[in-house]
Amino acid sequence: MTVLILEDEAITAEELRHYVCDIDPTIEVVALLETIDDAVHFLTTKPGPDLIFSDIQLADGLSFDVFDQVPVRCPVIFCTAFDEYAMQAFAANGIDYVLKPFDRKAIANSLTKFKTLQTYFQRDTPIPQPVLNEPLQRLIDQLRPTRRSSFLVNYKGKYYPIPVSEIAFFYTENEIVWLFKSSGEKYALDHTLDELETMLDPTQFYRANRQFVLRYEAILEFEPYFNRKLAVRLNLPTPEPIIVSKAKAGDFMRWLEQR
Repeated sequence: MTVLILEDEAITAEELRHYVCDIDPTIEVVALLETIDDAVHFLTTKPGPDLIFSDIQLADGLSFDVFDQVPVRCPVIFCTAFDEYAMQAFAANGIDYVLKPFDRKAIANSLTKFKTLQTYFQRDTPIPQPVLNEPLQRLIDQLRPTRRSSFLVNYKGKYYPIPVSEIAFFYTENEIVWLFKSSGEKYALDHTLDELETMLDPTQFYRANRQFVLRYEAILEFEPYFNRKLAVRLNLPTPEPIIVSKAKAGDFMRWLEQR
């Protein structure tokens, strides 16, 4: 039996691999992958695994995007920090979940559930692809975050909706997140940048670093920076220089090209 692990936290991925192999030594973990791109490449070039353990938030976006791009014929067990109410959707669709932080018992229970369903997923009679993927697709539809088209901001005691199309970037400073409009106006928000990432269209917005989430239309140019980093310039002033790390530089350039 082969298992693929999609997890962008190296320690968590290794812990999961250890639990899986310790629970069932016959299992072969074929890969530990951190990004959507790596997962898509693996699933399109390698033999399909028997089971996938997948975090929801990967290094370059939501793992749901992997299953949008690649037909997946095996069951998926999601590892996630979503609350227990959202988790009911997993159980209802016959695809298990592991709530983070997980332990050996949780992984063992998920593997046991998988093995009880294995006959269904590996039956000799081929199952049409749409039928096999229906539970997974329902799950993805239920848990995929709804993209925001606007944000409410409070200014002088009144609330105003600001369309996403008017936003240039988000910036955090001293634990306060600011929404900057293309006109330069700024407003405080009650969301973290991590939360905003799940609310925004990833084709429109990019998490440049710990301080900035940028809108594509606001990006004017970028240039090489010290130690293979990138310095990004927007079409309006920013509170501090925007630096993309060496580790994210390639992903940032691909995002700009594929946008």
